[in-house]
Amino acid sequence: MGMKDRLEQMKQRAQEAGKMVVDVGVDAAREKRDAAVGLAKSKVDATTGYAVAKRDGAVNFASDAKTALKEGDLEELLRRLPLPASPVQEEWQWSLGKLITSGGKPPMGTGMLLGLLDNFGTIDIGPEEVGFDGSTAKWHKVKAIRTRSLDGIIQKLSTDSFTESIENLLPLVPGRGWVAEKATSAIFTIWAMVADLAIRDPEAGRRQVVCEIEYKGWIRTKEAETGFFTGPVMALLPGLDQVFREEAARRGVLVEQAEQTTIETAENRVAWLREKHAAISAKREEARKQIEY
Repeated sequence: MGMKDRLEQMKQRAQEAGKMVVDVGVDAAREKRDAAVGLAKSKVDATTGYAVAKRDGAVNFASDAKTALKEGDLEELLRRLPLPASPVQEEWQWSLGKLITSGGKPPMGTGMLLGLLDNFGTIDIGPEEVGFDGSTAKWHKVKAIRTRSLDGIIQKLSTDSFTESIENLLPLVPGRGWVAEKATSAIFTIWAMVADLAIRDPEAGRRQVVCEIEYKGWIRTKEAETGFFTGPVMALLPGLDQVFREEAARRGVLVEQAEQTTIETAENRVAWLREKHAAISAKREEARKQIEY
């Protein structure tokens, strides 16, 4: 056998050996893949019920939100909002941005603007952290949680200059007018709902609502306080307020009540509330004129 024939034979054997290695590798890979697929499938099957329920809840809420926002029925929208379970087992967040986009897809390019709203329109609670309006704290650093009366929340709303805050926060980019208009409309609707609740229910004015979290900072004590969106939402969602209280109690965090707003008689209180309601309505009309489209 010549040198050329021997080289050809060696090449053939090498190819056959390589093919054998490849075949073995492919079989092993298939077995490994099938095992992984089986494991993944078992995990999916184990959590399907939870995932489907959570997905359906979000889909149903989005569908309800579309109708509610279209009809201005935010009361129904808030009633259907999926609240966190107690004890809290996963992170839960709701915000002004989520409210104004829950009824449909926002215009292209508004994502950054909507994100900026979270700095003064967000409620966070979870197993690790809790907070309001972009300020969150680890639960083990929370020193106290404080409440405010519904009348106290209304007092703050009638003097709040949030419209200017929104205009200063949002940069002059395309989509600014849409975001500002939606945010302003949603907030004033919620304000009107709070004022109407206080007028209709004399006992509501004495109800205490979680509105402030005191926690340890790096150097000094800090506070995460509800604002013009989060305060009214906490007042309109007693179930969420209860979750905050139960989670605080479970962790040994003191809940301190605010002093009651003193109004001599029921008649005086109604007159006071109607005055605040009128002030809120006036601010709404003023805001509509100031928003730049």
